[in-house]
Amino acid sequence: MTDTKLALVGNLQKTLDAEKTAVATGIRGGMEALTDLGKRRLRQQVTRAGLGERLAKTWRGKVYPGARVETFEPAGVIWSKAPHIVRAFSEGRPIRSKASGGWLAIPTDLAPPTRKRGARRKRMSMDDFLDEFGMDSLRVFAPPGRGRRVLYAVADKGFRRGRGKRGGGRTTRVKGKIKAEPLLMYVLVKQVRLRRVLNVDTVERGLVRLAPEYITKRIIGGLSDDQ
Repeated sequence: MTDTKLALVGNLQKTLDAEKTAVATGIRGGMEALTDLGKRRLRQQVTRAGLGERLAKTWRGKVYPGARVETFEPAGVIWSKAPHIVRAFSEGRPIRSKASGGWLAIPTDLAPPTRKRGARRKRMSMDDFLDEFGMDSLRVFAPPGRGRRVLYAVADKGFRRGRGKRGGGRTTRVKGKIKAEPLLMYVLVKQVRLRRVLNVDTVERGLVRLAPEYITKRIIGGLSDDQ
């Protein structure tokens, strides 16, 4: 009689252990699915805002602890490898010059393309422009009616409007019938405010609402498979 009781207890323990493992696996599976969903939604938010695939792919997701550790409290973590950029577009932060009392020089479509390697489709910064073409290559002045809030930097010599498909400013030889024309290369402002185009909190709240459903489905599915 004693041997029979011990056998029943042993089988029950195995069953309980299997159920415990199935529940832990289900919880982890739900958390992994939620983490992947959150990462996808945040990446989609970035691309829909027009901020490009490169920034979108900075979102990463991982579940802790590792898959080999059995736990009932796994944690899903989602983060960006470019947190300062994401935060700026989430909060609509103002951007100012790093120099005290300085100006931000915003290139126009007429500024020459940068010659720096790896910087595709970007315009030359005003500092690079002055380094390459000389300190007297730009004339800076306050446009009428704008006070001192905005300044224009115009190139009067050696440039004309681009004629190719890409347009943009470009250097040209001033001789014969080819004449230079004044081109607005940069607009200088004290600060610019980014539009708030990202909302990380909305994604987070959506994941919290979905968590019970995602986890419950995977626990039930795991238990039914084992039975």
